[in-house]
Amino acid sequence: MYYEKYEKRKKRSRQAPEERLSLGAWLIQGALRLLALTVAVGLLMGGLLYVLPPSLFMVEPDDMRLALTDGLPKSCLNVLLIGTDVEAEGAQRSDAVLIASIGFGKFKLTSVLRDTEVEIDGHGKNKLNAAYAYGGPELLMRTLNQTFGLNVMHYAQVDFVALAAVVDAIGGVIIPEITQAEMEQVNINTKKSGRVFGPLGYVPQELTRYGSNIRLDGLQALSFARIRKIGDDYARTSRQRVVINAIVDRVRENVWNPVLLWRLVKAVMRSVNTNMSALQILSLGEKALLAGRAESMQLPPAGAFREEGSRLVIDDRNKCRDAFLRFVYD
Repeated sequence: MYYEKYEKRKKRSRQAPEERLSLGAWLIQGALRLLALTVAVGLLMGGLLYVLPPSLFMVEPDDMRLALTDGLPKSCLNVLLIGTDVEAEGAQRSDAVLIASIGFGKFKLTSVLRDTEVEIDGHGKNKLNAAYAYGGPELLMRTLNQTFGLNVMHYAQVDFVALAAVVDAIGGVIIPEITQAEMEQVNINTKKSGRVFGPLGYVPQELTRYGSNIRLDGLQALSFARIRKIGDDYARTSRQRVVINAIVDRVRENVWNPVLLWRLVKAVMRSVNTNMSALQILSLGEKALLAGRAESMQLPPAGAFREEGSRLVIDDRNKCRDAFLRFVYD
């Protein structure tokens, strides 16, 4: 009889356990997953903020009388930007008055000349910058709306100390072109500002270069925007718009730098007085960043006013309103 050879059954080898990750590798893997999740959430939130239409924010504040003009397009939200001079004696007047018009793919800046003669409710005729001293942002917005037929209902006010802080928070700005005369005025203004900025810890730095693509720190950028000795008020407001564009350019270039963005957010939260919510600021800020460099104009436009001493007297209000409508709403 034939028997198959008996072979002892081999014991089934146990499956080798999976190698455990070291603590360092586990932490790195967790950090990468958290980063990917954060980026995904950030992109989602950014997309949601961007698609919010400007018309969603066009709700007149209940506690303000703004004399809004009806019938204007709702494709852009017009936000009043107010710069106040901390070195002014007595009641502060608005040293810089701009309107930022922001919509989908659109970012435009309109400088309103502060010496424009206007009718201010309860105070008669005076220069535009007196409206802020008399009644703050509310009276200034109402005066602009009544004078030029606008619908401004939101504002952001910043004094010049805050402007310097914002510029320093983003690591300075690049000004496309500075003349030798402007460089000299920057240094003069920077030196004069020592009385206010010295106690705050600022150490003025002399600007030693002029020409193309000049980097300015916060105090230098402020001094550039405040130049009064070169050109007229039109040139001065133009320099203010250059600084704003330079700030936006700097943020746009570093939009993926969380450290810089966090410094900017802290500077803005500490420094800016506004009636806008965080949601509005983020949504409009994203639209402005993605729209590219801002186009600019001034009110009143050339040919719509005459000069009488230090005041600009409007001759044609309809021309002012039509110029703004064409510029902002195409």
